[in-house]
Amino acid sequence: MRLLKRYIRIVMIALIFLGCEQKTTIPTSGQTIKIGIIAPFSGSGFSKGKEGMKGVRTAIKMRPLLDNGDKIELIVRDDQDDPVKATKALKELTQTEQVAAVVTFSSSGPVLAMAQEANFFQTPILAVPATHPEVTRNNDYVSQVCFDNNFQGHVAAFFVRDELLIDRVAIFKNPNSFYSMNLAEEFEKKFIELGGEVTDRTMITQTTSDLSQTLKRVREKDPELLYMPVAAKDVIAIMETVDKIGWNPREMVSDGLLATILTQYKEHLNRMNGLLATDFFHYSSQETPFSKRAIAAHEGRGTSYTAMGVEGFSILLDAMNRCDDASDRECINREVRSTSQFEGLLGKISIGKNGKASRPVVINAIKNNKLEYIVKVY
Repeated sequence: MRLLKRYIRIVMIALIFLGCEQKTTIPTSGQTIKIGIIAPFSGSGFSKGKEGMKGVRTAIKMRPLLDNGDKIELIVRDDQDDPVKATKALKELTQTEQVAAVVTFSSSGPVLAMAQEANFFQTPILAVPATHPEVTRNNDYVSQVCFDNNFQGHVAAFFVRDELLIDRVAIFKNPNSFYSMNLAEEFEKKFIELGGEVTDRTMITQTTSDLSQTLKRVREKDPELLYMPVAAKDVIAIMETVDKIGWNPREMVSDGLLATILTQYKEHLNRMNGLLATDFFHYSSQETPFSKRAIAAHEGRGTSYTAMGVEGFSILLDAMNRCDDASDRECINREVRSTSQFEGLLGKISIGKNGKASRPVVINAIKNNKLEYIVKVY
């Protein structure tokens, strides 16, 4: 629980630094602009929606009104991280509700489905945690707030090969996940390019049986590290089985894993010691007198999904403030894709005309039930 408390404390400090104490003196215009939210609020990925919405509400608390006095109204839809439900929600929000923009906390699969329809609906879509590189391709309206899998996978491979000096890895991936397959592919490609060897490529699904025998087979080829861009429940199952068979390889996971464990699988925190992770943020212990006073006065909890929600929604509000008509979809889209040096929680964020975000990848480790920041890579 010390890990959980420290994580919450540092993330909330970051949220406060972004400006939770700011108060507005802007007079209201009497106008309301609708913004759509598509996210999983139920199902296995509910933490993305639940924690992301905390970030959205924090961003609105920081900026209750746009610069012209317009108020934001949120129109929220639960897609359960399902591509069909996500595209149905996108159609309803853009055509029936006439939202000015959509923010989504769904994973890569649903966002890829929405991306196929984005040009038809001509509404800006901010994909907050979806990291698949294809979500911005062949459309003019989807922009990523996060880094993509190309960058994340390459950073992970460089770290494992050049910093840990590991020669052999085994990769676990889920064939039913666009995210998992793409990230595993990018990691493998770069790791082999750097002279490393992939000893096994193991598929993990809900129907995977006899994990003990699978891991014993993987162990026979003596990998030094298990790279696991899979769901939290699968990572936990693999790590627990590794313990049962008396094996002790290094283990590495990908973005969002820690946030999911903190919100959905707290009882497994103790087993996370030694785990390496690529992520959006680092959780150092550096605090200023101001932040200490602020955290003492602040109530609430948050994870990296919360922090990403603050950043993503604040970027949208910033873009809307640069438009003469804050509800103009084309202007909002253009300004989102002109985001330059936005002050985020870890540093500057820019979004190019192709919808790609420029931001660092962080590598963290868990040691002795405490999060340890290792490196930040731009």
